[in-house]
Amino acid sequence: MSKLRDKLNYLEKDKVKKKWETIDKQNGLSTREKLEKLVNLSLKREKSQKEKKNIGTAAPEPVDVGIPPRVESDSAFTLREYIYPLSTVFGRFELSQWKCISSRQLAIIFGDEDYETISPMKLLFFDTETTGLAGGTGTIPFMLGFGFFDEESFRVYIFLLNDLYKEDVFLNEVDRFLESHDFSGTVTYNGKSFDFPLLEARYILQRKRFPLLKLPHLDFLFPARTLWKHTYDSRKLGHLGDILLGLSRDDDVDASQIPGIYFNYLRSRSFFSIEKVVEHNALDLVGLAALVLLAVKYQEDIAFTQDEGEILGIARLYEKYGDFEKALQLFEHLKQNALREEIVTKAVKSLAVIKKKKKLYKEALQLWEILSHTDADDRLAVRELSIYFEHREKNYVKALEYVRKGLNSMELTDPQQRDFEKRLKRLTRKIEALDKEE
Repeated sequence: MSKLRDKLNYLEKDKVKKKWETIDKQNGLSTREKLEKLVNLSLKREKSQKEKKNIGTAAPEPVDVGIPPRVESDSAFTLREYIYPLSTVFGRFELSQWKCISSRQLAIIFGDEDYETISPMKLLFFDTETTGLAGGTGTIPFMLGFGFFDEESFRVYIFLLNDLYKEDVFLNEVDRFLESHDFSGTVTYNGKSFDFPLLEARYILQRKRFPLLKLPHLDFLFPARTLWKHTYDSRKLGHLGDILLGLSRDDDVDASQIPGIYFNYLRSRSFFSIEKVVEHNALDLVGLAALVLLAVKYQEDIAFTQDEGEILGIARLYEKYGDFEKALQLFEHLKQNALREEIVTKAVKSLAVIKKKKKLYKEALQLWEILSHTDADDRLAVRELSIYFEHREKNYVKALEYVRKGLNSMELTDPQQRDFEKRLKRLTRKIEALDKEE
């Protein structure tokens, strides 16, 4: 009866009330038989609705592979596999386009030349579900998800810990999986701050070393913040997957409920009770791969972007990588074509910084002057103008004008205040010295 109770708890009561009224009128059925019929009808309807959706917006049916699924009470773990064909469409592209990604494109996205040696088709996408967000030895990663490409699909392996006292067996099986593949690097979303330190701690408690530490680690959270900082208020993985890729999460599990669902699973050992959390993890992994691909598509052609803030983000990634020519092109494009004043200002400021790095001081000067007139609170522009006139033109009077503007009409932090006051004293001394010479 416990399994039937689990299924009944899962059903949404307001949607099945009418069905129950109809079934309850049928004669010749016991209460249990009526309840089972109600569950079967409701689950059949839900499955039908899922099949009608686009394959890119719903998790496919799980396929058990490698190790048969274990849900009995004495099992250490359960393994589930999800298969997403490369023909799956996310937004405006197929997952198959991942095959065309170059190592350099990934290096630009992640801002590190060392990543140019990584094979994109051999990357491992990694995510966890845990008993809490505090970290430390009291937080247990009970679900480890791994996604990777093969020639025909994107595969997701989900390892689920069934017994907190058998974590060693659980991690040993994960190790066997990792050792059986030749991965070139790992991709996560906030893995550097959360997932990796947490797994490293769990492995240390087992007197082992976390295998993924030896691979290059690409944390997409940081490029995502750069790309979508000026377009979306939230850069959560689920939000970006929904709005950019069409990954529907209407019936998704709230992250705050996941620990409670897991502990309930440990008590009931009903996989049905935690299946949505497993699907949640699988969607996160395929969504992460698709978002990285989308970032590469932006890089190839800004026509893929839907907002000028995203173009600014791509330009910033080029700048961080050191491809100043490409960054200059995009910043100049925004300077000429962006409609939002905020974006224009940021593009002009970035142009000025790059021009200065390239020692194009006259061109940088023009841009700093634009900023000083259009943005009354641009402390950087005023400071740079004072530096230019003091050190390049030796025009101390002009430089002093900008220093006084900063001191008299701008809100400065304490370090900025001290910096401007120091410049004021130095320039005053220089002007007095020139007056004496005359």
